[in-house]
Amino acid sequence: ENWPGIFVNKGTRPEDQQRIGVGTSSGQFKWESAAGDASEEADEFARFDVTAKGASATDDYRNEASTYGYIVEIDPYDSSTLATKRTALGRFRHEGCAPGLPVPGKPLVWYMGDDSNNEYVYKWVSSAVWDAADANPADRLATGAKYLDQGKLYVARFNADGTGVWLLLDVTTPTTGGGTLGALYGDLPGILLNTRGAGDAVGATPMDRPEWTTVNPLNGDVYLTLTNNSARTPEKADAANPRGPNRHGHIIRWHDSDDQLSFAWDIFVFGANAAGTADINRSGLTELNQFASPDGMSFDSRGVLWFETDNGESTVTDYTNDQLLAVIPTNLVDASGKQVPVNAQNQVDLRRFFVGPNGCEVTGITFTPDNKTLFVNIQHPGNWPCTDNATDATPAGTKVRPRAATVVIQRVDGGEIGTV
Repeated sequence: ENWPGIFVNKGTRPEDQQRIGVGTSSGQFKWESAAGDASEEADEFARFDVTAKGASATDDYRNEASTYGYIVEIDPYDSSTLATKRTALGRFRHEGCAPGLPVPGKPLVWYMGDDSNNEYVYKWVSSAVWDAADANPADRLATGAKYLDQGKLYVARFNADGTGVWLLLDVTTPTTGGGTLGALYGDLPGILLNTRGAGDAVGATPMDRPEWTTVNPLNGDVYLTLTNNSARTPEKADAANPRGPNRHGHIIRWHDSDDQLSFAWDIFVFGANAAGTADINRSGLTELNQFASPDGMSFDSRGVLWFETDNGESTVTDYTNDQLLAVIPTNLVDASGKQVPVNAQNQVDLRRFFVGPNGCEVTGITFTPDNKTLFVNIQHPGNWPCTDNATDATPAGTKVRPRAATVVIQRVDGGEIGTV
């Protein structure tokens, strides 16, 4: 999701480069500074300088950044196929792309977050309706094209009353300034290149760093982690992002209407330190389940929601490392059977399951179909005795370089993970 910073434009940046965050002095890794090196092949370093230098775009790499920021589909079962960009799903800092529940005869839907402060939530609705036979296609990428190349891209507006609308990003869509997206960007490719700007123009709701989305397999509710937003001021707080600054993050959820044009939403749980004030610890968390910066998230097939943290909030990091928590949302109901958010009375049903090593981020999760094996990724741990000059190979002595890893979790008795 952090690709724009690898480019640099030392000249005049076009609107899309400004809005998406291409730098003006140097790239994040300064790859452009190696341009012209004897080891360079096919301008592999020069292409990260997108400054317009020649008479036309064929004379430089001014459009190179425009080829980044898209959802890409691969076929992991066929190494002879090429990765395919699904450009119709928009261009921004994608933090994933989660499918809705497939229903024969209805369009397929995908949900996406733009992982930056005050950015938007997007949805793709296919033109083709779901054919169950496509679950096992002869040509997987052709099937992807069927559902991911033709359709409609929407951005979300969350209203204060718990309702929301999906705003279509197309040439005829009116802007808050009185014109249309077509007048601003010319055509649909222009809108897609400027997806963020199009969201601005139609009045989408800026969110607290939208990261992972996942869909409840039992009822189709969509859940989204909003990891944090230190840039939000109290004056800019709103119903969907009510804390400013938001250092702990929260998880919001919604249910789409049948026509895919509107939704009803609520906030499922607020991250917080257990000792936080009532305005901070709005879900009544305790030392047993306090967390901050929810990030990776997925439902298993039983409807258990698992979410991971990427935390830098000191009141929580002083108590626990990044972690994996679990909750069964359908167990959280009121006297009438209606589902409710996590609160001080029911928060015991939100439980810490797994704690990672010092310095890590817990991210990435998947399950075997029988829910007896859980796979969890550990990024950049810093736990074991090590120094900055430890070698890549583990020395024979006491210094060990920490490594990212995938942890596999199973019950000793072979039962389903998360049951008692």
